Amino acid sequence: MTTRPKPTRSRAAGVTRALSLACLALLLVASGGWRATRAETPAAADCFSLDDLAPDERARAETLFLALLDSEALYTVACDLKPMSGGYVRFQFDAAQPDLTDIEATRRRLMRFRCGDLFYADVLVFAAAYDGKRQAEGVVFNRRALERAIRAHAGYFAPFGVTPNAHPMDALKTVEHAERALRWRGYGYLFGYPDAAVDFFVAAGESQDATGKFVERDFLHIPSYARATGAFTWAVPKGHRETDAEKRLRAEAMAVLENYRARRAQLIGDGKPGVVALLRELAQRPGAKPAARP
Repeated sequence: MTTRPKPTRSRAAGVTRALSLACLALLLVASGGWRATRAETPAAADCFSLDDLAPDERARAETLFLALLDSEALYTVACDLKPMSGGYVRFQFDAAQPDLTDIEATRRRLMRFRCGDLFYADVLVFAAAYDGKRQAEGVVFNRRALERAIRAHAGYFAPFGVTPNAHPMDALKTVEHAERALRWRGYGYLFGYPDAAVDFFVAAGESQDATGKFVERDFLHIPSYARATGAFTWAVPKGHRETDAEKRLRAEAMAVLENYRARRAQLIGDGKPGVVALLRELAQRPGAKPAARP
């Protein structure tokens, strides 16, 4: 098993009802309706502000924020498809003589990744150490989607004392430090994978632990801006055919990605407004089409 498991969370028959206006606005014609769940966002000037940083530190924060958006975290920030995403920045350090300079600098920059209470970003240090080394990575949460995931999977989270208003890192660290099969399941729910895929991944892992035989599987991939595969990815049984729920999830994600590509082309590059402007557009009116180029 990898350090960062890729199990699954579900969007079964009720997936459309669980999505926010941010995602559903992209598919309004196709879906025939929506229900808003996200609170009104703060004024743009209060979101992702880097104005008081020194130029070199601002540049580093902008690079970090763009890497986040170019990853699968887009589906956490631009809509509510993934309660949590991670891996847009990674670290390794010696557990006996830790140098946490880069981790602390990244945490300081991620403190600027806020827009009211919509998001929370931080660095997770994984519990396991290998050959005296610890791994860590950047994570980001959509707090509304996280609250819904905890409510939807109360049977999993409640026995740990995790409630919908728990701090995101408390929920995540509970999952990270859980017994193996529970850890796989919890990550599946946090990462937004279909419930059936979560169930399969956990059952396959338990079967392998019991028999020593690897359970063959396929993978379904939803691309990010940076990667065609290995981004928003979950395991399925060998020969699996995409379900209706998975097709809906893919359609919603691809609409978000298409929208992001258009906005990114307009706002990122020499002489263009930059990643803060891009983030503010996504947070303020994520379902809207980008304005026509003048």
